Amino acid sequence: MEANDEVSVEPPSLSSYRFARGGRGNAVADTTRALREAILDGVLAPNEWLREESVREVLGVSRTPVREALNRLEEEGLIHRTPGQGARVTTLTIEDMLVVYNVRGSLESLTARMAAENAPRPEKIALETLHRAMAVAADRGDPVEFSRINIGFHAALTAMADNAYLDRLLSTVETAIRRFGTRSFSAERMAHIVLEHEAIVSAVIDADGARAAQAALDHAEFARTSTLDRFLARTATLNQLLALPRTREKHP
Repeated sequence: MEANDEVSVEPPSLSSYRFARGGRGNAVADTTRALREAILDGVLAPNEWLREESVREVLGVSRTPVREALNRLEEEGLIHRTPGQGARVTTLTIEDMLVVYNVRGSLESLTARMAAENAPRPEKIALETLHRAMAVAADRGDPVEFSRINIGFHAALTAMADNAYLDRLLSTVETAIRRFGTRSFSAERMAHIVLEHEAIVSAVIDADGARAAQAALDHAEFARTSTLDRFLARTATLNQLLALPRTREKHP
């Protein structure tokens, strides 16, 4: 290949989210899901521009699904569109983080109360089974399995509340929380989560709505503190790297 040959390379990051094309009715949902996951995984970084033509080519879809997907993502707060310029992935500040976790605490507190007071006994036992599986994963030091079961635990608790509005609101909040990188757990944090979940499960099984609500609120506050500490630690490390003197290039 000659040095002056032009090479067109698809962005490998977004192209890894390319999906098998199905019917027309699925194109919008699939495109939305692909872009959403890329944003939540950090593949599409905050402030990164999303050009309709580029997205269309990389994902292999027509313009209409891309436009509809961008409309949905804007409604979810994941992107911001500027007339005449395009769409950008939104940024999240520390203030955003605190607000999101406060909202999560309120919603999960209500969810736990409703689950404790209204859910049938078999569903409560199933929640306890998930909790025990999480404890096993924590003891093994398996953060991947722990994270998978953790998602199932919270999904089960939400389902036990049996309220469509809570389900929808919590889904939106969890989407925002994923952007803070909460899927990675240290051994210490996993051990703490097991204890926090133990308090929730115990109250739910005892049908103690007030205690379940408080346990869920405490859990959300601990999660907020843990995430904030990691966020500040990453920021401090980045600032230290930026403060390092740059090595000047020597020219012959």
